[in-house]
Amino acid sequence: MAHAITLSSNLGSSLLFSNLSAEEALGRLFAYRLEAISKNASADLRALLGTPMTVKLVSPQGYTRYFNGIVRDAQQSGFVNIDGVRYAVYGFTLVPKPWLSTRRRDCRIYRGMTVPQIVQSVLNDVGYSDVKPSLSGSYPAREYCVQYRESDFDFISRLMEQEGIYYFFTHAEGSHTMVLADALGAHTTVPSFEQIPYAPPTERGKRMKASISDWQTSREVNTTRVQLDDYDYLKPKASLLASEELTDQADATSVGGLEVYDWSYEYVGYDQKQSDGQRYAQVRADALNVPLLLSQGSTDACGLATGVLFRLKDFPLADANQEYLVTETEIRLVEPDYVTGGGIDDDEEPFRCSFKAIHGRQPFRTAQTTPRPRIAGLQTAVVHGDTAEDIAVDKYGRVQVTFFWSRPGKPHADNSCPVRVAQLWAGKRWGAQFIPRVGQEVVVSFLDGNPDRPLIIGSVYNADNMPPYSLPDNKTQSGVKSRSHQGGGSEDYNEIRFEDRKGAEQVLVHAQKDLREESEHDHDVQVGHSYTLTAGNQIRLVTGLASITMKSSGEIDIQGTNLTINGEMNVTLMSGIAMEINSKANLNMSSIAAMEILSEADCLIQSTNLQLIGTATAVLGGDMPMIL
Repeated sequence: MAHAITLSSNLGSSLLFSNLSAEEALGRLFAYRLEAISKNASADLRALLGTPMTVKLVSPQGYTRYFNGIVRDAQQSGFVNIDGVRYAVYGFTLVPKPWLSTRRRDCRIYRGMTVPQIVQSVLNDVGYSDVKPSLSGSYPAREYCVQYRESDFDFISRLMEQEGIYYFFTHAEGSHTMVLADALGAHTTVPSFEQIPYAPPTERGKRMKASISDWQTSREVNTTRVQLDDYDYLKPKASLLASEELTDQADATSVGGLEVYDWSYEYVGYDQKQSDGQRYAQVRADALNVPLLLSQGSTDACGLATGVLFRLKDFPLADANQEYLVTETEIRLVEPDYVTGGGIDDDEEPFRCSFKAIHGRQPFRTAQTTPRPRIAGLQTAVVHGDTAEDIAVDKYGRVQVTFFWSRPGKPHADNSCPVRVAQLWAGKRWGAQFIPRVGQEVVVSFLDGNPDRPLIIGSVYNADNMPPYSLPDNKTQSGVKSRSHQGGGSEDYNEIRFEDRKGAEQVLVHAQKDLREESEHDHDVQVGHSYTLTAGNQIRLVTGLASITMKSSGEIDIQGTNLTINGEMNVTLMSGIAMEINSKANLNMSSIAAMEILSEADCLIQSTNLQLIGTATAVLGGDMPMIL
């Protein structure tokens, strides 16, 4: 009894299966090259693009297997005569629906999502939801993850490669399911094909049951150790060095010292632990381990598919008779009655599969071949805030920015991400601090070109945010001018300004409210010409118990324990109306030379006891009569 092979498509029963060449591998999209024939020579090929097709295989033993995919391309490639009937020959390439993501390219930021969640979100965008996570590991949510100028498929591929997640497909009538895997538990055996015997090519035709022939095992020289290291600014003193040996000593290569050291995990977010780095080192080592000990063969067992487990038996070398995981297959499926060209080769079988496999105990990881996009230069972005305030910053000085390539309204995509800000100085509770404000355009660099590690290094003006000093009229002016927080207008600012115009040089310091100067020791001011200090309310000079207060009303108050007024030449005290000199104890007035007390009106000297003593002469006189 021969294999029964049928084809289901939107063309119905008019399209007949001829042959199929299928390529599948763990962690890769499959591709089926299908040939079919039809009496209809004018099939609408355009209408078939993107539609599903299913090849159904039923073995003589009753095992049913499906090959399902969507039409990637279609051709009408001539005609063939079979039993006197002319048929049109059509060629199709079938691919999984996630292949559509290779035709999409985007720039997006994902925040607070795990890699499996990101994968499912991206595939949902192409209308594919048949994703079955079969994962044993736990995957932390990434603070933010950037897709930058890469196809959707490349984006999710590199994320899965980095995390050690791979995939394979299971098929049914009219559908295919993408299984996400990271361990052996995601794989199963196929009923009736749990064990497949080995039969040399010379004995293959004598066996009634399916068998494996052309079994080969290969080894190759490989790396012996992987070391990864990184720096985390949230834990600046923590060691993130992670090291992983590639294989068990029993399988070790005879060439030692082949170490791979890589600085920066690249894909590890900040605030990670050393154990996270160890996991990534393990993933890298597992991927390098896959080709270290690889087996391959060919079989007529139609149940053997990529991602299934089987046990080899009856091989002459006993060590080879163990469980294997199929990592890659190339399948040739032929319907003898409808092969284009009128027949098939005498030695070609209706079903034949060449495959590669690894030991079932060996972890599989996809090789990390998908490149991360690099941002070679600088970009600009706009500072974003999630509150009404114009300063939105966290305790690390990070601000949210929105890049100009970020498109609003994308499902599960966030338009902003937290970014560190480079300062002129950054010490331990000392240094410079200028926080970019909401709406400002900032210049962003990327550490090692990594889109996931942006760093603000400056800011620029634009047509909405013009320079503080009109240009080119004020091209000789430079400085710093701020804006009052929470509702400040153009008249609310602090400023330090330098005017460098020849002959009009000036340094201006403006405080919107208070200006405070502090000196731990001396404060020296040297003025070459004039020094003017003007206050709208009062000026107060204080040191210890002494003070001088000058008020806008004209009052001057001098307070102190002792007050000394000394003039090398003259001291003049004048009052427009009255002057009082009071002392709660003694009042002494003396002069080395002459001393005069004059008044244009009356002069009153009054005391309980009054003595006028002249060491030489004492004269009391007046133009009028004197009364004693």
